Amino acid sequence: MHTSPDTFEDEPDDRPDPETYYAHPHGKRKVLTANDLKRNAGVSRLFDAITPGIPIDTDPSEIRTEAERIAQPIETLLKKLNIDASPWIADLAEAWPTLVPEAVARYTVPGKWDQGILYVYVSSSMRLFEIRRQHLKTIEEAVRRFAGDRFRVKQVRLMVNSVPASPRT
Repeated sequence: MHTSPDTFEDEPDDRPDPETYYAHPHGKRKVLTANDLKRNAGVSRLFDAITPGIPIDTDPSEIRTEAERIAQPIETLLKKLNIDASPWIADLAEAWPTLVPEAVARYTVPGKWDQGILYVYVSSSMRLFEIRRQHLKTIEEAVRRFAGDRFRVKQVRLMVNSVPASPRT
């Protein structure tokens, strides 16, 4: 059956359904989160701007979620569960710029504490090599002084990991 010169009744409708893009409460989650509401607003913006006949981007910026460091949700969960996996790392990180030389503090941050070993994250392999050669002993001494009798620091290990850039003064 022919309804108009441009469309046929038998033709399938290939327009995407916005409902498939919206976040809905499901299972034990009865309420939408702030991220879900943000996504739904983005879906509305996306479908308001659709041009018929042009495919939808597979990763449209309107519904893309912000990248989040994996450490942040884990730390939040540990705090909710009252688990303090490394009780002195937060204090050490806060005091770090005063414990080590400025040239070291700019490119490093205390990472994790595991069985007497402190892992210090360094911004790049080049910096790791430089810091290991010139400053590792200084770092070990500073960490041992800071930890005192509370924790026995057997070793300080350097690892390449992302280090937030510190503002230069």
